Amino acid sequence: MTKFKLLINKLNIILALSFIFFSCSLSENNNENDDIFNGDYDNLILSKKSFDDIGFKFNKEYDVSDLPDALSAFYGFWGPNSFDRLSYELRFYPSNQTAKSSGGFYAEEVTGSDAILKKSEASWKEGIKDRSGTTFTGTNMPKYLDYVVFGNTIILCPSEKSSAVTGVSDPIINCKNLLNEVIKFLE
Repeated sequence: MTKFKLLINKLNIILALSFIFFSCSLSENNNENDDIFNGDYDNLILSKKSFDDIGFKFNKEYDVSDLPDALSAFYGFWGPNSFDRLSYELRFYPSNQTAKSSGGFYAEEVTGSDAILKKSEASWKEGIKDRSGTTFTGTNMPKYLDYVVFGNTIILCPSEKSSAVTGVSDPIINCKNLLNEVIKFLE
C-alpha cells in the first residue's frame, strides 16, 4: 500500500508540474499575439491630438528646448473613467528612431526605482517635480517605474495600480492600456 501511495504522490507532482508548464506556455503565446510593442507601430507618428481624441487630460506643456530633438512634452492624466485616471508624461519626437536614440537616456534617467528626482541631478530639469510622489512617511518616490517608446512617442508609465479589480501594479500594463485606446481610435 505504501508503494501505491508513493506512486500516486509522484504522479500528482508530475501532473502539477505539467499543468504549470502548460499554463505558462499558453500565457506566453497569448501575450505574443496581443503585444502592441512588437514593432508593428514603429512608423506611427502620434501627436497631442492622438491623445486628445481618447480623452487624455493635458495638465502641463513642458519647455523642450533642453531636451534634445524633442518636438514637445506634456504631463497629464488618462483612465478608462474619471475615477481610474493615472498620470503620464508624453514626449513627442520626429520619428521612432529619434525617440530611441535621443530620448532613451532622458527617459531612463527619470524612471525606475533609482530614478533621479532632484532638479540639481537631472539632465533635463523641466517637470522634475511632477515625476515624484510622496509616501505616507514623507519620502519621495518615483512616479514612473518604466517607459515605452511607441511610434515617435516616449511615454513614462505610472506605477499606480493598473486595475482596481486585480490590484496589479505594472507600469507597462498602464502604458499598454493607454496605447490600446489610441490604436482603437486610429483604426
